[in-house]
Amino acid sequence: MLSPAGERRAAYELREAVLAMGGKGMVAWAAALLLAGLVLARLEYRTRDPDSVLYSQIAARLSHEPVGRWIAPDWPPGWYMRGRYREHPVGIFLPPAVLARLGYPAAQAAYVVGALYQVLVILLIPRLASAFVDPREARPLGWLMQLLPIAFTYRIRANQEPAVLVCLLAALLGAERSRTRSSWGTLMVAALVALTVVKGVLSLPGFLLCAVWLVVRREPEAGESHAKTIQSGWWWLAAAGAASLGTAAVYEGLYRQATGESFLSVYLGRQLGAAAVAQSEALLAQKLYNVVWYLGRVLWFPFPWSVVAFVAVALPTSGFVSRLFATRGTVTEPVDPRALRGFVFTVVVVVLYVALFSLSDRRADRYIFPVYYAVGACGAVVALRRWPRLRQAVERADRLHPYLAVGVWVLTFALHILGGRLHIPTIKIWAPDV
Repeated sequence: MLSPAGERRAAYELREAVLAMGGKGMVAWAAALLLAGLVLARLEYRTRDPDSVLYSQIAARLSHEPVGRWIAPDWPPGWYMRGRYREHPVGIFLPPAVLARLGYPAAQAAYVVGALYQVLVILLIPRLASAFVDPREARPLGWLMQLLPIAFTYRIRANQEPAVLVCLLAALLGAERSRTRSSWGTLMVAALVALTVVKGVLSLPGFLLCAVWLVVRREPEAGESHAKTIQSGWWWLAAAGAASLGTAAVYEGLYRQATGESFLSVYLGRQLGAAAVAQSEALLAQKLYNVVWYLGRVLWFPFPWSVVAFVAVALPTSGFVSRLFATRGTVTEPVDPRALRGFVFTVVVVVLYVALFSLSDRRADRYIFPVYYAVGACGAVVALRRWPRLRQAVERADRLHPYLAVGVWVLTFALHILGGRLHIPTIKIWAPDV
């Protein structure tokens, strides 16, 4: 385990590296996004994912309508429903509608915005992980997380899930940074409000996880000044709740003004009513099946790092866990308390999402999307600490920072395009209706 002086030195070295290479990294990412946008427009790209097709069509239609009507989109022709679209608030449609209004091809605008969300996820994960582990272990997560099965599945999508993950990560970053500078709490407020506008009532896990973060990151030995910053974080979280409720009220008022109808009455009825419909008379058995179904997803989509994380959970009292969380992966060194806090936070993320969405018999891989990245990041760090050869190989590869993460993203993006052009079938496991 690093001493406090060693931790400060490592953090200083990371900041210096970011300052030295950050400009080049941002230029590289901007170039990658520009290239992706040009390719998607040139190929007139269409995905095979139904939700992405729906969302891209709604955003494209909004871009041709007056801005005052954007709050009340309609279902596009040919879909299984008609009339007003009230499955979710309109947050996911607004950025691509703006991009299309600026002149980018409307049919592809949602995919470009989705690519931007992916890049933000890649940039945010290492910054959050550095709260729990050595910065040299956190930085490779920017490219390692791109190799998860879930990352391949969502490589070019217009879904809500990447936007939800960006909002959640930004909120957690605001909670973390508010520990040392209270003004960072505004980021938590803005991110949670944005999450509400995108996901509506299902933004609740974001608020709960920010609270868990503030608890997990509390330092028992810290002084009075640190306690005050933690208390400030709680006030900011309360402000985020109030701001989100206020946003919902304003949203309802604008919707009524635009349509003469209520959004919330229909939306809440669909979300809460459909979720409460049971698919089986064996209520307890059905809920247990839901848990197993979701855990199967948690094992597959962050593979192979999920296997390491699951072993750490399955053997909590063995010496294996001590070896996993020893700073250098040896039995003789003490367990890193920061890493253990990160492990606890990951377990809470899994339990919260799986328990919450197992209560409903409507199942979908996307419902627990943030879990896959939490488990993947946790398992990857554990593996780096457990196997020195893997750590050495990753450290050698990471010398190409920041270009390695950019290169991996561009390469996998190109492979996804190629796979679509060749009509390579996607892998489906254990479908939701089974």
